[in-house]
Amino acid sequence: MTLSLKKSSTESHTETSIKKKKLNVFIAGIGAVGGTLTQLIKDLNHQQYELNIIGVCNSRYTKWYPDIDKITNGEKLQEGDPTDWNLIPDELVERSEGKLIFVDATGSEVVAHQYQHLLNHGVHIATPSKRANTFGQDYFDHLIKANDSGKAQYRYETAVGAGLPIVSTIKTLLNSGDEITEISGVASGTMTFLFTQLQNSVPFSEAVRKAKEGGYSEPDPRDDLSGEDVARKFLILARTCGYTFERNQIRVDTLVPEKLISHSIEEFLEHLPDYDSHWKSRNAQALVNNRKLRYVGKFTPKGIAVGVEEVKADSPLANLKGTDNLLQIYTRRYSQSPIVVQGPGAGRDVTAAGVLGDIIDIGGFV
Repeated sequence: MTLSLKKSSTESHTETSIKKKKLNVFIAGIGAVGGTLTQLIKDLNHQQYELNIIGVCNSRYTKWYPDIDKITNGEKLQEGDPTDWNLIPDELVERSEGKLIFVDATGSEVVAHQYQHLLNHGVHIATPSKRANTFGQDYFDHLIKANDSGKAQYRYETAVGAGLPIVSTIKTLLNSGDEITEISGVASGTMTFLFTQLQNSVPFSEAVRKAKEGGYSEPDPRDDLSGEDVARKFLILARTCGYTFERNQIRVDTLVPEKLISHSIEEFLEHLPDYDSHWKSRNAQALVNNRKLRYVGKFTPKGIAVGVEEVKADSPLANLKGTDNLLQIYTRRYSQSPIVVQGPGAGRDVTAAGVLGDIIDIGGFV
């Protein structure tokens, strides 16, 4: 008996005639993450979805139905309508029809304040920004309520840990009836880089310069060194777990010398070597204690604290390299041995890929 591998004309026609679901996307902020996301969408050949970028904007211009080739080739957006956040939300709502996904890659407070309006009017959101989720608890609650009501989907996986599946893991645990009792670990790739450099006898000020030049830190390194980035991440995690916290309840250990807080970036970097001896001494003391310095965060229902700690030299946190994050999730069921999520916690590629994953996830609800 001979088996033919040739498909019938009916089967072939059925396969090729399956229509993909169209998802419209608007990207606010087309810099490192937004620009990379644009390229990923352009290259995507998904079996179920066809993603269509109907608009992009930067701080100056908004362009509807842009030439994607120009954007992915690195050309800056230099024409279009003036970017006006008093007008853009209503335009997005008008163009939505329940199938528009708004991506906020700006990190802007002004943009983050538009989320509630957009969700309430059926515009879905995927964002790596931490801003909206770290406003007052009431605002966060409104966003989650809008998502749970089915009006529109809200995804923020990449706001913590870039492309690491931290938020989704927490939600899966909660949906199964579990209870989160503690989350601890390193949630800043920048801090991992700095302290591993310090271990390798690199002066602290030089490590900070390397982080800035390598794109591991924010343009102003003090945004990382202040601990604010880590504090926001743990605030988001705590709220995602269902607990009520405000930013002023978090104890934060800053690495920015008080005398350098108000300096310009250039002046800050110029005077930072004055504090190299402090960090050299602190690192040496940790080594004497057979420990290593790490910037660690910890959340329990009783509170949140982030700061520099001496961790055991043989612990998973001590062995982190590059820009790795490592978070341990303890729950009622996982009380003795935690769930561990580890991997690169910074970088445009992993962050953009994570946002794309959120967009595809939203597609299942559209």
